[in-house]
Amino acid sequence: MTGVLSGERTELPAYQKLRRQRILDAAKSLLRDHDYESIQIRDVAAEANVALGTLYRYFTSKEHLYANVVYDWSVPFNSMDQSWAEHQGTTERISQRLRMALAAFEKQPNFYKAILMLRATSDPEVSELMHRLGTVLEQPIHSDLSMFLDDEAADITAMVWCVLMDLVARLLSGDKTLTEAHRILDRFVQMIGLRLAQFEAGAH
Repeated sequence: MTGVLSGERTELPAYQKLRRQRILDAAKSLLRDHDYESIQIRDVAAEANVALGTLYRYFTSKEHLYANVVYDWSVPFNSMDQSWAEHQGTTERISQRLRMALAAFEKQPNFYKAILMLRATSDPEVSELMHRLGTVLEQPIHSDLSMFLDDEAADITAMVWCVLMDLVARLLSGDKTLTEAHRILDRFVQMIGLRLAQFEAGAH
Protein backbone atom coordinates (compact mmCIF):
# COMPACT_ATOMS: atom_id res chain seq x y z
CA MET A 1 0.00 0.00 0.00
CA THR A 2 2.77 2.43 0.86
CA GLY A 3 4.32 2.04 -2.56
CA VAL A 4 1.09 3.33 -4.03
CA LEU A 5 0.68 6.10 -1.45
CA SER A 6 4.17 7.52 -1.62
CA GLY A 7 4.69 6.92 -5.30
CA GLU A 8 7.99 5.23 -4.51
CA ARG A 9 9.24 1.86 -5.72
CA THR A 10 5.99 0.99 -7.47
CA GLU A 11 8.02 -0.95 -10.03
CA LEU A 12 8.96 -3.62 -7.49
CA PRO A 13 7.76 -7.16 -8.02
CA ALA A 14 4.99 -8.33 -5.70
CA TYR A 15 7.20 -10.24 -3.26
CA GLN A 16 9.49 -7.23 -2.80
CA LYS A 17 6.51 -4.91 -2.24
CA LEU A 18 5.38 -7.27 0.50
CA ARG A 19 8.83 -7.28 2.08
CA ARG A 20 9.00 -3.49 1.88
CA GLN A 21 5.59 -3.23 3.52
CA ARG A 22 6.70 -5.64 6.24
CA ILE A 23 9.59 -3.31 7.03
CA LEU A 24 7.26 -0.32 7.13
CA ASP A 25 4.81 -2.16 9.39
CA ALA A 26 7.66 -3.13 11.74
CA ALA A 27 8.93 0.46 11.87
CA LYS A 28 5.40 1.71 12.49
CA SER A 29 4.89 -0.80 15.29
CA LEU A 30 8.09 0.33 17.02
CA LEU A 31 7.08 3.98 16.72
CA ARG A 32 3.79 3.31 18.48
CA ASP A 33 5.67 2.30 21.63
CA HIS A 34 9.00 4.12 21.36
CA ASP A 35 10.25 7.63 20.76
CA TYR A 36 11.58 8.18 17.23
CA GLU A 37 15.02 9.18 18.50
CA SER A 38 15.41 5.98 20.51
CA ILE A 39 14.67 3.62 17.61
CA GLN A 40 17.71 2.17 15.86
CA ILE A 41 17.55 1.00 12.27
CA ARG A 42 18.78 -2.43 13.35
CA ASP A 43 15.76 -2.64 15.70
CA VAL A 44 13.48 -2.24 12.69
CA ALA A 45 15.36 -4.91 10.73
CA ALA A 46 15.05 -7.32 13.66
CA GLU A 47 11.33 -6.55 14.11
CA ALA A 48 10.74 -7.13 10.39
CA ASN A 49 12.90 -10.28 10.42
CA VAL A 50 15.11 -9.07 7.58
CA ALA A 51 18.84 -8.52 7.32
CA LEU A 52 20.05 -4.95 7.83
CA GLY A 53 21.45 -4.93 4.30
CA THR A 54 18.04 -5.97 2.96
CA LEU A 55 16.38 -3.05 4.73
CA TYR A 56 18.86 -0.63 3.15
CA ARG A 57 17.90 -1.86 -0.31
CA TYR A 58 14.49 -0.30 0.22
CA PHE A 59 15.30 2.68 2.46
CA THR A 60 18.54 4.63 2.32
CA SER A 61 18.46 5.87 5.92
CA LYS A 62 16.40 5.97 9.10
CA GLU A 63 14.98 9.33 7.99
CA HIS A 64 13.99 7.92 4.61
CA LEU A 65 12.34 4.92 6.26
CA TYR A 66 10.37 6.98 8.77
CA ALA A 67 9.33 9.58 6.21
CA ASN A 68 7.61 6.71 4.43
CA VAL A 69 6.23 5.41 7.73
CA VAL A 70 4.55 8.70 8.66
CA TYR A 71 3.29 9.09 5.10
CA ASP A 72 1.86 5.57 5.22
CA TRP A 73 0.26 6.35 8.61
CA SER A 74 -1.07 9.83 7.80
CA VAL A 75 -2.46 9.71 4.28
CA PRO A 76 -5.29 7.19 4.94
CA PHE A 77 -6.89 9.76 7.28
CA ASN A 78 -7.88 11.65 4.12
CA SER A 79 -9.62 8.54 2.78
CA MET A 80 -11.92 8.23 5.78
CA ASP A 81 -15.65 8.76 5.41
CA GLN A 82 -16.25 12.51 4.97
CA SER A 83 -20.06 12.38 5.17
CA TRP A 84 -19.92 14.07 8.58
CA ALA A 85 -18.84 17.29 6.80
CA GLU A 86 -21.69 17.48 4.30
CA HIS A 87 -24.11 19.50 6.41
CA GLN A 88 -21.60 21.61 8.35
CA GLY A 89 -20.51 25.15 7.68
CA THR A 90 -16.95 26.03 6.75
CA THR A 91 -15.73 26.92 10.23
CA GLU A 92 -17.43 23.88 11.74
CA ARG A 93 -15.68 21.60 9.23
CA ILE A 94 -12.28 23.17 9.88
CA SER A 95 -12.81 23.00 13.63
CA GLN A 96 -13.75 19.32 13.41
CA ARG A 97 -10.71 18.52 11.26
CA LEU A 98 -8.43 20.14 13.83
CA ARG A 99 -10.12 18.32 16.68
CA MET A 100 -9.60 15.05 14.81
CA ALA A 101 -5.92 15.94 14.34
CA LEU A 102 -5.52 16.56 18.08
CA ALA A 103 -7.32 13.31 18.83
CA ALA A 104 -4.85 11.48 16.58
CA PHE A 105 -1.99 13.24 18.36
CA GLU A 106 -3.37 12.20 21.73
CA LYS A 107 -3.45 8.56 20.60
CA GLN A 108 -0.09 8.51 18.77
CA PRO A 109 2.13 11.42 19.88
CA ASN A 110 5.30 9.68 18.66
CA PHE A 111 4.12 9.93 15.06
CA TYR A 112 3.63 13.68 15.32
CA LYS A 113 7.03 14.10 16.94
CA ALA A 114 8.60 12.14 14.09
CA ILE A 115 6.83 14.37 11.56
CA LEU A 116 8.16 17.50 13.27
CA MET A 117 11.69 16.13 13.28
CA LEU A 118 11.56 14.90 9.68
CA ARG A 119 10.30 18.27 8.46
CA ALA A 120 13.67 19.69 9.54
CA THR A 121 15.70 17.21 7.48
CA SER A 122 18.46 18.21 5.10
CA ASP A 123 17.95 15.09 2.97
CA PRO A 124 16.33 16.25 -0.30
CA GLU A 125 14.58 12.92 -0.88
CA VAL A 126 13.03 13.01 2.58
CA SER A 127 12.17 16.70 2.22
CA GLU A 128 10.34 16.01 -1.04
CA LEU A 129 8.27 13.25 0.54
CA MET A 130 7.43 15.39 3.58
CA HIS A 131 6.41 18.24 1.30
CA ARG A 132 4.16 15.84 -0.60
CA LEU A 133 2.67 14.66 2.68
CA GLY A 134 1.96 18.25 3.72
CA THR A 135 0.22 18.94 0.42
CA VAL A 136 -2.00 15.86 0.79
CA LEU A 137 -2.92 16.64 4.41
CA GLU A 138 -3.69 20.29 3.64
CA GLN A 139 -5.99 19.47 0.72
CA PRO A 140 -9.25 19.00 2.72
CA ILE A 141 -8.92 22.37 4.46
CA HIS A 142 -7.91 24.02 1.20
CA SER A 143 -11.12 22.60 -0.30
CA ASP A 144 -13.12 23.90 2.68
CA LEU A 145 -11.87 27.38 1.77
CA SER A 146 -12.66 27.12 -1.95
CA MET A 147 -14.87 30.22 -1.84
CA PHE A 148 -11.68 32.33 -1.69
CA LEU A 149 -9.25 32.93 -4.52
CA ASP A 150 -6.74 30.10 -4.60
CA ASP A 151 -3.82 32.11 -3.21
CA GLU A 152 -5.82 33.26 -0.17
CA ALA A 153 -7.20 29.76 0.40
CA ALA A 154 -3.63 28.40 0.25
CA ASP A 155 -2.35 31.08 2.66
CA ILE A 156 -5.09 30.44 5.24
CA THR A 157 -4.57 26.69 4.91
CA ALA A 158 -0.85 27.15 5.55
CA MET A 159 -1.63 29.27 8.62
CA VAL A 160 -4.00 26.61 9.97
CA TRP A 161 -1.31 23.94 9.74
CA CYS A 162 1.38 26.22 11.15
CA VAL A 163 -0.78 26.86 14.21
CA LEU A 164 -1.61 23.17 14.58
CA MET A 165 1.98 21.96 14.29
CA ASP A 166 3.27 24.68 16.63
CA LEU A 167 0.70 23.57 19.20
CA VAL A 168 1.78 19.95 18.72
CA ALA A 169 5.38 20.99 19.41
CA ARG A 170 4.23 22.82 22.54
CA LEU A 171 2.21 19.82 23.67
CA LEU A 172 5.23 17.57 23.23
CA SER A 173 7.42 19.95 25.25
CA GLY A 174 4.79 20.34 27.99
CA ASP A 175 4.36 24.04 27.26
CA LYS A 176 0.62 23.60 26.56
CA THR A 177 -2.09 21.20 27.67
CA LEU A 178 -4.66 19.64 25.36
CA THR A 179 -7.34 21.84 26.90
CA GLU A 180 -5.27 24.94 26.08
CA ALA A 181 -4.56 23.65 22.56
CA HIS A 182 -8.28 23.17 21.88
CA ARG A 183 -9.02 26.66 23.18
CA ILE A 184 -6.36 28.25 20.96
CA LEU A 185 -7.53 26.35 17.88
CA ASP A 186 -11.14 27.35 18.56
CA ARG A 187 -10.10 30.99 18.82
CA PHE A 188 -8.11 30.72 15.58
CA VAL A 189 -11.09 29.19 13.78
CA GLN A 190 -13.19 32.10 15.06
CA MET A 191 -10.73 34.44 13.35
CA ILE A 192 -11.18 32.52 10.11
CA GLY A 193 -14.92 32.95 10.64
CA LEU A 194 -14.47 36.72 10.78
CA ARG A 195 -12.70 36.65 7.41
CA LEU A 196 -15.50 34.50 5.99
CA ALA A 197 -18.10 36.93 7.26
CA GLN A 198 -16.17 39.79 5.65
CA PHE A 199 -16.00 37.87 2.38
CA GLU A 200 -19.68 37.02 2.41
CA ALA A 201 -20.51 40.68 3.06
CA GLY A 202 -18.83 41.50 -0.25
CA ALA A 203 -15.53 42.94 1.01
CA HIS A 204 -13.37 40.54 -1.07
